Amino acid sequence: MKWYFASRMRHKENLAKVVRQLELQGESVISDWVHEGSLKPYHENLEKVQNLASRAVSSLLDTDIFVLISDPEGTDMFVELGVCLAREGSSLDGVRLYIIGEHSKRSLMQLHPSVKHLKNFEELFEAEKISCEGFIFPDFC
Repeated sequence: MKWYFASRMRHKENLAKVVRQLELQGESVISDWVHEGSLKPYHENLEKVQNLASRAVSSLLDTDIFVLISDPEGTDMFVELGVCLAREGSSLDGVRLYIIGEHSKRSLMQLHPSVKHLKNFEELFEAEKISCEGFIFPDFC
């Protein structure tokens, strides 16, 4: 399966641990922003930002599982959710959509009927039948 994670940059280190665990299980994570440094201020890194944005949209259109790590702040992760919702609405195969965390119901699109809300990554791994034996899940709060 191809996974895409949408999150605030501040969760990058913890997300990298989850990505490694998924890759050990033979899963593919295609949200390559996880491997980028901060490109802010965006207008000063326009070429890199445009390239990353184009790759992100391509990845979102090709993902099987979309996971948004909820946060009381953030903007781009909601755009990424919107791309997946548009794809889900027009594709016969769809994409599985998850939002993890306590801030998972703060916008209209987060409450779309295709979105499943989970408390944490343990629930996500369980829902997707991914082995997590011995893995200590990082705290994203």
